[in-house]
Amino acid sequence: MNQKQVRSMAAASIAILILLYVGFYFVNRQADSFTQDGIVTEPAMRGQVSDTLQAQGFAIRDEEVLEESFSGVLNYRVASGTRVSQGGVIAEVYQSENDAAAQNRIDSLNREIESLRQLAKPSDLFVSNPAMIGAQIYNALGDISGEIRQNNFSEIGRLKDSLQNALSRKQVIAGEESAEDYEERVEALESELAALEARGSRAVGVVEAPRAGYFIDSVDGLESVMEPDKVQNITVSQAKKLLEQQGPWSAPAGSIGKICADFTWKLVCVIPDDEMVKFEGVDAVTLDIPFASAETIPARVAAKNRDPNTGETAVVFECAYMDADLAAVRNEMVHISVKTYEGVLVSERALRFEDVEYTETDENGNTVTKVRENVKGVYVQYAGRLRFVQVFTEKDVNGYAVCRTNLTDEEKKSMVTDQTVQLYDQVVVSGTDLYDGKVVR
Repeated sequence: MNQKQVRSMAAASIAILILLYVGFYFVNRQADSFTQDGIVTEPAMRGQVSDTLQAQGFAIRDEEVLEESFSGVLNYRVASGTRVSQGGVIAEVYQSENDAAAQNRIDSLNREIESLRQLAKPSDLFVSNPAMIGAQIYNALGDISGEIRQNNFSEIGRLKDSLQNALSRKQVIAGEESAEDYEERVEALESELAALEARGSRAVGVVEAPRAGYFIDSVDGLESVMEPDKVQNITVSQAKKLLEQQGPWSAPAGSIGKICADFTWKLVCVIPDDEMVKFEGVDAVTLDIPFASAETIPARVAAKNRDPNTGETAVVFECAYMDADLAAVRNEMVHISVKTYEGVLVSERALRFEDVEYTETDENGNTVTKVRENVKGVYVQYAGRLRFVQVFTEKDVNGYAVCRTNLTDEEKKSMVTDQTVQLYDQVVVSGTDLYDGKVVR
């Protein structure tokens, strides 16, 4: 046998060995899968789940529409969403747009001058803490980011001034700018301010708040659709009529905004009968209006008026939280979180009802074997075996059972397994031929 034939035979032998190894690997994998009966486990984790539902909601507030007849240009003095006092100036009337623009520039100059004067005081700068200034910068950036996420752009101008002031103060402390530079800037701005004031661009009229409250610059024409003190007794048919009023709505002629007299407002929903069970014994809920506000709104259940003919209930929620976005809400989809449960979460697919054999001591001291039927529990994988453990569930929500681990004395007495489910237990959620003590790999 020559050398070439030896090399060919060696190569063929190696190829056969590789094929045998691959075949053995796949056969072994199939055998393992068959042995485990397709058992799938998930770790039991601690968490919170909320019992939620969705409904269309109609907002009713104590609102007064501001209707003014004026000749000229209206210039708002407060941003939408601002709290105003009775008699406070909401807007001013100017003869022309140029006069209104000049007044806005005067206001801007006054704010900038006041801010720069602080930077032009060296005595203040020597005692300034650079670390504190850095914190002010980061806080201002965080505040601006938060207002942007909530679409509250009316506050960004004020926050921008705070950020700019903090950045400038840090420049002076670091020696990159001097207080004298700011003094020169203040003098230039004061000259511009004096020139604008000399033009005499005075307001020819003002709009005052008729009552204290929350000013909103938008009006939808539904402000007086129902009196707030009558909402408590609203019927299902009345609530449905309100919910049928879909936008866009038109504002009354001559309206320039409205005053929400109170931060407390009502939200009316119609809830079907099968969902009302969630409200049994519940007084406080939280509301999310995803298309209108990023805030979670605490509320209380103020009324539940059921229609015996339809089985539906008109539910009135009372809310004590208000901002500019919520003040513009009228008819929106609402997510209602009725109650939040906390505990060890296991999938509902893992729950099983088994007959469990257990022992107890009778009054004579004898050990008696008994069987309790339909014990609620789960199988957990422990040390290569399956173990059935009894569970005590608080609530089944969104596909998960909320299990208690801190059991009451009564629950401990009713235990027929050695323990209940524990945090991080590998809980069987899928599999066949499950029984206590089964060996798994």
